[in-house]
Amino acid sequence: MILPVYAICTLLHALLPARVVQGYCCDNEGKPLVYRLNGILVFFVLIGGFFLSPLTIQLSLYKSMKINLLLVNILGISASLYFLIKGGQEKYQRCITVDQIKKENFEKLLVPSSSDRTSILTKFFLGCEWNPRIFGIDIKMLLYLIGAVGLQLNILSCLTAHTEFHSGQVSYAMTTYVALMGWFLIEYLLGEEVHLYTYDLFAEKIGFKLVWGCLVFYPFFYAIGISPLILHPKSADISANTALAIIALFFCGWGLTRGANMQKFWARRYPEQKTFLFGLVTQKTLPGTRILISGWWGLSRHINYLGEIVQALALALPGFLVADSLVWKLVPLLYPVYYVLLFVPRQIDDDAVCKTKYGAVWDDYCKLVPYRICPGVW
Repeated sequence: MILPVYAICTLLHALLPARVVQGYCCDNEGKPLVYRLNGILVFFVLIGGFFLSPLTIQLSLYKSMKINLLLVNILGISASLYFLIKGGQEKYQRCITVDQIKKENFEKLLVPSSSDRTSILTKFFLGCEWNPRIFGIDIKMLLYLIGAVGLQLNILSCLTAHTEFHSGQVSYAMTTYVALMGWFLIEYLLGEEVHLYTYDLFAEKIGFKLVWGCLVFYPFFYAIGISPLILHPKSADISANTALAIIALFFCGWGLTRGANMQKFWARRYPEQKTFLFGLVTQKTLPGTRILISGWWGLSRHINYLGEIVQALALALPGFLVADSLVWKLVPLLYPVYYVLLFVPRQIDDDAVCKTKYGAVWDDYCKLVPYRICPGVW
């Protein structure tokens, strides 16, 4: 069952040694939040436990997928209701951040919240609080960790079922998928501090969208690309060259996402530095603002979103290529389609907030960097 995994993950996160770092977000008094980061340690402890478990345990997540989905849905809805009842009202439309409190009259930089006029349904879906903590545990970071661990264990259980079906053999398609998704998760957890500076932390509250997303959607839907790979016939496997091409595509997307996020992290963490990546990238901002207009951020206003979409497309290709029917070919493609549906509205919302915040300056920025996500296209 997946629920004991979530419980153990929470316990390990609370008890195992952790790096203590100051984050980008602040509390309502403008005091920077402090985080305990031990996601990669928790991840490897649980993955090690999986491989040390009997075969029946390793297969259990795959074989009990339906009941697990039912249970985590109940948990996700219940936890979302808890945070709705817990309530809370934020003063601003975006969380206060470290770079803002360093400026005089920083409150003038922030867009007032309209939560007093928000419907109960909207509050349930989007949440009421930016960064709530329970017994000292930051709920957002815990949820992301649970989602990552749950996703990896679901994938490994499917891999075990695939190996059993193929008498100990693992196809190129399955190897490619598992290796790339494993890299995606390990690299994410290794970069936990970088993610303290991303959109999810300062622009999303704890509600159904995030809670259910991390407990249900992240660990189950993100693995949808593995579905056609578990029991596919050996004759439908991809070639080694095709696997290498998929890997190359994935890392093209990874370079866009990780490069952009690291450049922004560097600018926020070390604003006095005028270059990035060993001096190869100049850190230029729009005069009078913190808006980057060089390097990755000179290509489009959300180049990192393009990278995520490209990575998702690469992860969909192994399942798409081995599927033996139109329906099964479409199933893995739901993953990149999801990213498009997620990031396009997010980009529009982010631009609207920034327009309100910066006014005419934002129009100047849009002229300098005209493309929203994909350079030369949109």
